[in-house]
Amino acid sequence: MEKRLAGKEDLALLAQYGLQDADVKQPVLLKFRQGEYVLREGHAIDSLYFVLSGKAKVCLHSSSGKQLLLCYFISSGILGDLEMLMEEPEAFATVQAVSDFECIVVPFSKNPHLLNHSVFAQGLARELAGKLKQRDTYSATTMLYTLEERLCAYIVQTNCNGIFRETLTDVAGLLGSSYRHLLRCLQKLCNDGVLKKQTNGFQIVNQKMLQERAGDLYV
Repeated sequence: MEKRLAGKEDLALLAQYGLQDADVKQPVLLKFRQGEYVLREGHAIDSLYFVLSGKAKVCLHSSSGKQLLLCYFISSGILGDLEMLMEEPEAFATVQAVSDFECIVVPFSKNPHLLNHSVFAQGLARELAGKLKQRDTYSATTMLYTLEERLCAYIVQTNCNGIFRETLTDVAGLLGSSYRHLLRCLQKLCNDGVLKKQTNGFQIVNQKMLQERAGDLYV
């Protein structure tokens, strides 16, 4: 992770939430590399994270310790908004960078006045409404779509330069599948000419077919 003071060009993002430079105290810019954790469920959180660029996945653990796919991907918006509003000191979910991921980080303790900022509060409400809609959509896709469709959507979102190389046991848990069922599904995609097995993962051979099988899931 890299950290530096947020510049004026970075802080222009905050104008989308009705905030000017003078409205925010001690903002910094954090850059996370692919695979690094932005937040961990149950760990301390004391800031708002305004997403500047990149993509991350959002996961929640069940009581049994298994990971569950939540909204799944985030490439814009705010992290930490729910924790701020509920005055929770710990993160509700785990957020992991899928690509290089940059955020403007604004500490709660230095900016308690933000909740009294009417324009920002309205933007925060829209943000939370959007997340609720995403989660409802995910619940529907889990029940209505096949593993192949969900897996293809997952690969579309997480591949790096055409290579899918995530840990398959983790993927099975995230997609609500057994490991064996996931392997059978991957083998079918290889047999159909969508993927090709390599030593470092799976190469996407037919991007168009992969996207067609994924549809608009998790977008």
